[in-house]
Amino acid sequence: MLNGVRVVLTAYTASFRVPGFVGHQLTLPVPPLSTIYGLLSAAMGRWVSPQEVAWLAFRCDYESKGMDLEAIATVERKKPTEEARHAGRNVIQREFLTFPHVTLYLPPEWAEVFLHPRYALLLGRTQDVASVECVKPVVLEPTGEGNVSGVLLPLELVVQNSTQAWLHNLPIALTDEPHRRLLGMKVFGVVDAHCRPARVRAPDWLVRDTHNGMVVPLYRREWINNVIR
Repeated sequence: MLNGVRVVLTAYTASFRVPGFVGHQLTLPVPPLSTIYGLLSAAMGRWVSPQEVAWLAFRCDYESKGMDLEAIATVERKKPTEEARHAGRNVIQREFLTFPHVTLYLPPEWAEVFLHPRYALLLGRTQDVASVECVKPVVLEPTGEGNVSGVLLPLELVVQNSTQAWLHNLPIALTDEPHRRLLGMKVFGVVDAHCRPARVRAPDWLVRDTHNGMVVPLYRREWINNVIR
C-alpha cells in the first residue's frame, strides 16, 4: 500500500500541444510529464526537478474537443545582436480540450502545496487556468493488471500488452534556465479517456485508488532518472 494525496484540477479549457506540428496545432488528450512537473513548480512557487518527487501518477478526462483560430505574431532579427522587429502575423487552427479534469496522485507532503498554490496553475497555455477542486488523502494499492484510460503508457508497456494507443515522443522535464533545455524524451502511448479503456498487465507499474477504483501507472523517481540520464 502507498499513502498519498489525490489532487483534482479542473478548468474551462486545456491545450497540450502535439510536438512536431506546424501551422495546425493539435492537442494531446493527456498532458506530458513535463506539464505535470510544470504544475508542481507553479504550485510550489519555484522550479521543481524530477529528483524532488519520489513518485507521481495522473489521469486526464475532458468533455469534448474544440477548434479555434489564433493569430500568431512573428518577429525576426537578421543578427543575434539586433533588436527583433515585427514581421507580420499568421492565423492558425488550434485544437483544445473543453472542461478538462486532471487527477494527480502525489506523496502526502504535496497536500499543503496544492491547498495554497503560489502561482496560477495552467493546463497548457496562459488562458488555460485551472482551479483546485479538491485535495484528499488516498491509499494506492499495487495491482497486477487493470483497465486504464486517460493516461500515458511507456512504449514498453504498449508493446507488451499490444495496447491500442496514440504513440508520441514526449518531453519528460525541462531545466530552469531562461533558455530551457530538454532533459529527456520518451515514446509514450496516449490512451484517450474517450476511447475504450485498455486492459494492461504490468505488475510493477499499476496502482489502484482504493476509494474510486481508478487504475493508473505510477511513475517512480528511479524510472524518471533513468530516462533523463
